[in-house]
Amino acid sequence: MKGIFKIGILMLSLALFSTTEVLAQKFGHLNSGLMLSMMPESKGAEAELQAYRQQQEKILQDKVVAFQAKIADLQKRFQELPPVQAKAEQEKLAAEEQELYAARAKGEEEVVKKREALLKPIYEKADIAVQAVGKENGFTMIFDSGAFNVVLFAEDATDVLPLVKAKLGL
Repeated sequence: MKGIFKIGILMLSLALFSTTEVLAQKFGHLNSGLMLSMMPESKGAEAELQAYRQQQEKILQDKVVAFQAKIADLQKRFQELPPVQAKAEQEKLAAEEQELYAARAKGEEEVVKKREALLKPIYEKADIAVQAVGKENGFTMIFDSGAFNVVLFAEDATDVLPLVKAKLGL
């Protein structure tokens, strides 16, 4: 009987402890997009990415202009060429057109890679600041209120953006 009583007391104290622990949780939220836009590194990365994108577009545009010149030249000479040679020229231009499509896709892929490379250290710096604010201020969780409205209700949550801004020196 005493064993059952001890087990009951133990279970009751565990339930009270876990309830107190749940009630003591502290939640925070911040708009990560807003925070990232405030970081000076973001503006520099965006400018560098824009310049890189324009450079890639210029390279592709030059290839397109050269390709269009070849088409115009073939159209001028088409009637004078023997049918076999005309067909070979057309096939050559069709292959070059496919290369242009591939170059466009590769250029877009390169821009995405460049963007990731430029933003990775910025995201890491912001993440370190958020982690530090969370630990220093005893937050159980910090939600991103800017990403697809992840936080739908936050009555007992604290907006930690000012704390993270201070940690980042913004």
